[in-house]
Order: sequence, then C-alpha cells, then structure tokens
Amino acid sequence: MSKVLVAFDGSDTATKALIQAVKLFKPSKLYVLYVINEDDIRWPSRIDISVIWGGNIQELESNILELHRKHAQKILQKAKNILKGKKAKIFYEIGNPSDVILKKSEELSCDIIVIGSRSKSQLEFILGSVAERVAARSKVSVFIVKPDSRKS
Repeated sequence: MSKVLVAFDGSDTATKALIQAVKLFKPSKLYVLYVINEDDIRWPSRIDISVIWGGNIQELESNILELHRKHAQKILQKAKNILKGKKAKIFYEIGNPSDVILKKSEELSCDIIVIGSRSKSQLEFILGSVAERVAARSKVSVFIVKPDSRKS
C-alpha cells in the first residue's frame, strides 16, 4: 500500500492502529487525521444558553472551538511522538468524523483507511460507530483495529 490514512483520536486503540499502519502497510505516504466533531463545538441548545447567559453565542462557540483546536494539537503531538520522526502529514479537520475521514481519503487518493474501533455504548449500538460508518461507505479498504481484549 502506498497511501495510508490513519484516523487518530489519541485513544489506546488509535495508538495501536497507527503503529500497525506503519508496520503492516509500510506506507510511502502516511496521513494522520484527527477530527474535531462539529457537534462538540456548538452549544447544545442556543435557547437554553440564552436563558442563563446573556453573552454572544458565536463568541462562546469560538472559544469552545479554540479549546478543541488546542486539544487537537495535543492529540497530534502524541501521534508525532509515536511516529518518532517518520515522515507523515499530521493534521486535523472539523466536521462529522466519518464524513471527514471519507472525504479526506478521497481527496488524498488513499489506498486504505486505518481506524481504531471502540467497545460499543448503547447509543453506538443503535447508530453505529464511526469505524462502522467509514467501513460501510468507503470506496477503499478499511483496516479496523480492535481494542486490546487482554486489558482488564
């Protein structure tokens, strides 16, 4: 495989996915992507916040976005530390995680997407996880790394 996109959120499973992507696929081009979920930036209910806070909602959302950007930089620094100087484009985007992963994979002409899977919450069981949505809709192969079941 020459072009590999790794969806990276800093979790143990994402770390495992990044390490396996490098070992198994030996990419000529490696892309490491963190997605800031756009739903996490917006205040959950603009009506509710207006009752308790008289400030500018756009300013509040801008401050929330800045916090997420700083968090993204920390997550991506973790990816850089894991790669130990290996060449990679490491970046973040904002949007719906599965949509962004699929869009960037196409834009970058990736051959494979590597993504970690988490254990399912009840809501994820109903709606499907990011990894499942990516695998179902991707035009390229998706390598899903499962959590380490040996941990207790």
